[in-house]
Amino acid sequence: MKKDGYYYYCKGEESRENNQIETAIQYYLKSVLLEKHFKTYARLYECYFMLNQFDLANYFLTLEYQGNPNNDKVAFQYAMYLIQEKETAMAKKILADIIKRNPTYKHAKLEFQKLQMQQKYQKLIQFLEEIRVDYKGYLGTKSLCLLHCYLLGFQADKLLFKKPKVVEEKEQILGLDLAIWNFMKEFQRWIELKYACKLTQSWSNILRFHTDNEEEAFDLFYQELHIFYQSGILIEPQEQDTNEKNKKQYCAEDVQIYGQDITLVLFKKTQYNHEFYQRLWKVLTMIKRRPLFLLEEKSLTLTNIFLRGFIEAYNRSHEEEAAYTFFPGFEKWVNQREKLKGYHPWHKIFLFITANQSEAFDLFFTYLEEYLEINS
Repeated sequence: MKKDGYYYYCKGEESRENNQIETAIQYYLKSVLLEKHFKTYARLYECYFMLNQFDLANYFLTLEYQGNPNNDKVAFQYAMYLIQEKETAMAKKILADIIKRNPTYKHAKLEFQKLQMQQKYQKLIQFLEEIRVDYKGYLGTKSLCLLHCYLLGFQADKLLFKKPKVVEEKEQILGLDLAIWNFMKEFQRWIELKYACKLTQSWSNILRFHTDNEEEAFDLFYQELHIFYQSGILIEPQEQDTNEKNKKQYCAEDVQIYGQDITLVLFKKTQYNHEFYQRLWKVLTMIKRRPLFLLEEKSLTLTNIFLRGFIEAYNRSHEEEAAYTFFPGFEKWVNQREKLKGYHPWHKIFLFITANQSEAFDLFFTYLEEYLEINS
């Protein structure tokens, strides 16, 4: 019998069946030297993979794909290798081709959805990871309640103010606030289904209900976030989405809360007559009038966190400008007025000189309006 490529391929098959992997590799290598064939490359890939020699395995997987790119199994294996190598654009194209050829290929569809989600929310996940690592800087303490409120504040600029169409289209690509809004709608539905929650509760409240304290709830959120993000499962919201309904209720040209117009304010301090401080004042007015609607609780701590999120979102979307802060001069003025030893953040002062969060909330707005010389 002539010892051609097929002969050595068959000898390799015989050795592989007898679990003589290294001997099989030698026969397969002789086979491809005489005759290149994608099936032989496939066997070399499998054998080297069994020996944990992954570089060689992936080398022959690449040759296998190049020899037969229309084989769904081979293409899928190669796409998974590309994902591992972070060559996601090429992997996504290959997975899309598989789905086009074979719409019932579930594994390809799932991996394609994962790549879509990861591409869509990459910046958001990085941002949330920043908060997880530096929760003290962002929130002051590890708390899911505060994280939820911070994210609500971050979205406020998008939800409460209508913008020109050109700006809207730009933010659909670049805007973190819009990404948070879309992602949290999908995450909300996923959490509801996973925890079989039939009541109208936010994802934050559901996770807090299933943990003993705020720190545990914070950690559980990130565990669930990772599982959801990696799963690639996109869940369409229900027909009547409560959050979308709320969004429509308070999104209007001049910003309305149940029909109450909030007019522009001409501040006596000229430095505040800037778009940012006008928006900030409107947000503050909304919080004062409807704290339960925006914060779910009349609380100065939550007000402070919500405002932090709002300010961070504005600064990130206006990186070409200098970063804005909460009414410069106000904190110094409060410290001087209360004549406390040392220097303290404004929200801590109000919490210190009042009996509870509600009283601190009211006193904060009284002082702020006095400082800004606004008659409420």
